[in-house]
Amino acid sequence: FDVALEKLQKSLSFREDYPEAQNAIAVLYDERGNTEMAEQHFQRAIKLDPNYLLAVKNYGQFLCRNQHFAEGEALFLGIVADKPAGSDEAYEAYVNAGICAMAVPDFERAEGYLRKALEMQPNGALALYRMAELSFSKGDYLQARAFLQRFHEQTKPSPESLWLGVNIEQNLGDERLRQEYTRRLLSLFPDSVQARRLKSS
Repeated sequence: FDVALEKLQKSLSFREDYPEAQNAIAVLYDERGNTEMAEQHFQRAIKLDPNYLLAVKNYGQFLCRNQHFAEGEALFLGIVADKPAGSDEAYEAYVNAGICAMAVPDFERAEGYLRKALEMQPNGALALYRMAELSFSKGDYLQARAFLQRFHEQTKPSPESLWLGVNIEQNLGDERLRQEYTRRLLSLFPDSVQARRLKSS
């Protein structure tokens, strides 16, 4: 991080109006927990290029993580309004708006955004996984199972998705499926935080 920060600062000293560098250093400051500097650089990147979608998305996620939910959600809905209906950008923006609403938490609004994303891309892995998470948080474990299974049909499992599967099946009382998720988590991702959590429990 220190080397990256030094190089980005040097880059901006040569060309301060470079939105990609402004976005990159904002992400770096965010990683380091310096939210004030991160926000300044995100705003600068977007001011330099309002159509720089990556910076808008990163800033929206930053706002939602820091409990500025309305502002973050507004940025994502702005992307939806600006992009063609059904585009990848609009799909991803709806997913991010759903994630932001989940953090409030406002499960009803989050589900509305995620279902709009799935209308655009019925097999969209990101939306399927977030719907599985949302359903689990609401206590609808059968629906959570269905969305997670659809997610795993579309993409490779992650430590997070397998851990979610363990918890879904534990709540549903299906020991066979719980053991299957456990086996896959420990064999595929033995050094993950989720695997360590499983071993300790």
